[in-house]
Amino acid sequence: MTEHAAEYPDNDEIDLFQLWETIVAGKWLILGLMLFCTSAATGLAFLMTPKYEAKVIASFTEESKGGGGLSALAGQFGGLADMAGISLGGGGNKEATLAYLKSRAFIDGFIVENALMPVLYSSIWDAEKKTWKVDDPVKAPTPWKAYQLFSGRILALNFDKKTNLVTLTITWKDRNQAVKWANELIKRANENLRQRTIEETRQSLTYLEKELQKTSVVEVQNTIYRVMETQIKTMMMANTQEQYALKIIDPAQAVDEDAFVSPKRPMMIALGAVGGLFLGIIFVFLRKALRQRKLASSGTYE
Repeated sequence: MTEHAAEYPDNDEIDLFQLWETIVAGKWLILGLMLFCTSAATGLAFLMTPKYEAKVIASFTEESKGGGGLSALAGQFGGLADMAGISLGGGGNKEATLAYLKSRAFIDGFIVENALMPVLYSSIWDAEKKTWKVDDPVKAPTPWKAYQLFSGRILALNFDKKTNLVTLTITWKDRNQAVKWANELIKRANENLRQRTIEETRQSLTYLEKELQKTSVVEVQNTIYRVMETQIKTMMMANTQEQYALKIIDPAQAVDEDAFVSPKRPMMIALGAVGGLFLGIIFVFLRKALRQRKLASSGTYE
């Protein structure tokens, strides 16, 4: 064994005291990086545009729970109900109503009707020239991009099967605008589904009237009359109920200005501090490892 080997044994065990000494020796560097990362996280947290949530809580009406009597009637009279296009009301069922709220046709219509393209992409919209501030036309927003943005990052739907409640949430930088959109979406969905039911029922009645004129069999006539009676009731219900598929329990209301959901400033600042601490410790140990390697290569030791 050489003299140097005896003086500096090869020991792979971790010496906690030496680790602590290394950290203490580089405390100012660690503290500096920690303060820098905390300051950067704090600045970013306060520079980011706050976003607010607007929530509407609604329940399914009887018309949207699966059709009730109409569903049973369609099963009883089979082919006749199918050919007549019997409407089950309220979008058919819960799943269909929820799917309609997230459908592209519905969201596209909402965006177009409210002229939301310049609002959704306000940073690249030239209000004076009424055009997009992009050099490449391919990079300009499209209805498809707007739908993806709105359905993926702005609109959220949650259905609680236990309580039968639907929560529609809009997350947006303008809290008043978020409230308007949330309430308007439910209102628009109810109106569209109501009008669709009325139109489908009217078409069904037209078909049934033609079938009634074609037959002289009393049983068939009675069957048609019963189907027509149910359809007329459906149309009357649709004509009288504004909240046809979803009944609003708690409409969206504006929250306080400081009640934003993002950015989560305390969390960002805490993460910045923790991240700076770990970054500083790692940097200190890397610096020591590089210094020891340099000394070892020159044949000297600390």
